[in-house]
Amino acid sequence: MQQHLSWQETIHRALSVHRDIPSSRFLQLATVDIHGHPHCRTLVFRGFDQDKNQLYLHTDKRSEKIAQLESNNQVETCWYFSETREQFRIKGQIECIGHLDAAMEQPTSRSKQQLRLAHWQNLSDALRESYGPNYSHAQPDENFTLLIVHITQVDYLRLAPLPHLRLLYSLDEQGKWQTKAGIP
Repeated sequence: MQQHLSWQETIHRALSVHRDIPSSRFLQLATVDIHGHPHCRTLVFRGFDQDKNQLYLHTDKRSEKIAQLESNNQVETCWYFSETREQFRIKGQIECIGHLDAAMEQPTSRSKQQLRLAHWQNLSDALRESYGPNYSHAQPDENFTLLIVHITQVDYLRLAPLPHLRLLYSLDEQGKWQTKAGIP
């Protein structure tokens, strides 16, 4: 098979090309509720940790998606870049890092809380205020939840130029990325 860039290199290239287009930071997150019904909504991309294969998003713990994620943590995002005509469907398990770990009702690990704090401090005052009127810059509001998608698969589709290109990237049991061509 022809050599292709890694999905990480490809998505960083797309982000670079689209850096001046604010809507390029929007992606769709699909979840399934306890009745098996699908739900899809738009969230804002907040960052990657390439070494850990993690994608970062934020939400409010009072939103319906939190209950959906607690009952089924399997998710897929769909991210389309209009200028380069590229689509990334990213699958994985999501982890919700809030004020308290929902399952154990105990504080989450220190490093994850530090990551949550760093994301909180990167928000504008206007965004912080959306979590509650009495926010503090120093500490995240109890409703602020960091979402970490632990990426296991990336389905990449390039629609231009012709011919279309589809690549399926999968994380194997040894933690290495495997790539195979797909049908566009």
